[in-house]
Amino acid sequence: MTKYKKSIGMTAIAILLASLVVAPSFAGEPIVNTDISYWVRDSLRIDPRVDASKISVSSEGGIVTLSGRVNNLAAKQYADFEAKKINGVVGVINKIKVIPIWRSDIDIRQAVKRRILGSAAITSEGIMVASDNGQITLTGEVANWGEVQQAGLLASEVLGVQKITNNLVTVWRSERSDQAIKNDAIAALQRDVYLGGLPISVGINGGIITLTGSVGSVFESDRAMQKVRWISNVKGVVSDLKIEGWENRGARKKTVWPSDDALKRAVKDELAADSRVASADINIRSQKAPLLR
Repeated sequence: MTKYKKSIGMTAIAILLASLVVAPSFAGEPIVNTDISYWVRDSLRIDPRVDASKISVSSEGGIVTLSGRVNNLAAKQYADFEAKKINGVVGVINKIKVIPIWRSDIDIRQAVKRRILGSAAITSEGIMVASDNGQITLTGEVANWGEVQQAGLLASEVLGVQKITNNLVTVWRSERSDQAIKNDAIAALQRDVYLGGLPISVGINGGIITLTGSVGSVFESDRAMQKVRWISNVKGVVSDLKIEGWENRGARKKTVWPSDDALKRAVKDELAADSRVASADINIRSQKAPLLR
C-alpha cells in the first residue's frame, strides 16, 4: 500500500472522528455581512494553499465576492472552496485572476501528464491531455468519478495552467439498481461529519440522484452533491437544496454522537467506498476520548 493511500485513509478517519463534537443547533438570527466577510478572510488566511494577502473579500446579502490575483488555478479554486465553507454564505462570485508564469504548451502538457501518470489515485490508462495557450482539455474514459476529480485537481496545480475543460467520462464496469444506489447515498450523507443530521432527502431515477431539503451553507450543498456523486453507477446529481444560513449550525436538528461500534462501522464503510484506499489493509479501532475538564 502506498504512502498516498495511507494518508487518504488517515484523513478519512480523522474527519469521521470529528463527528463526535458536532453540536446541536437552535433558532437564530441571519448572519450579518460583516461577520461573513471576516470569517472568509480568516479562513483564507489560515489556508497554506492560498495567499490571502493577494485576495480581497466583500459580502452582500450572503453573496461573497472574491477578487485579486494568484499564480495558479488551484489557488483560485481553493479560495472559492474556503469561502463556501462559511456558514451563511449563499453564493460566491469568484473574480480572482490567474496570472501564471509563462510556460510553453508542450511543457504544460507534459507536466500535467506526469502528475496524472504518477498519481496513486488514478489507475485508468489512456487519459489524453491537450494544451492551447495554457488552457487544458482532458479527454478519455476512467473507472470512477474520483479519477475525474483527481485528474482535474492535479492539472489545476500545474504552473502555467489558466483553465481546465474536464471531458473525462466515467464508464462503470457493472450495473446497479436505483434502490441500491439510493441506499448508499443516504448512508454516505449520514456518515459525513458536515452533513450528518441535516434534513436532506435523496431521490433517484435512472441513476440520476436528486437532493432536496435544507443546508446551512454553499459548502454543505456542494459537499452533499460531491458525496453522492462518488457513489458507483451514479450518472448525475441534481440539487434542489435550500441554503438556510443562521448563527447556529444551519438546518441541523440533532446531535451527531455515534457509539464506538457505530463510528467503527462508519469509518469502515467510508474507506470501502473510496476507490483511492486499499481498505482491506486498514485495521480500525474506536474509543471515545476522555472528557476535557
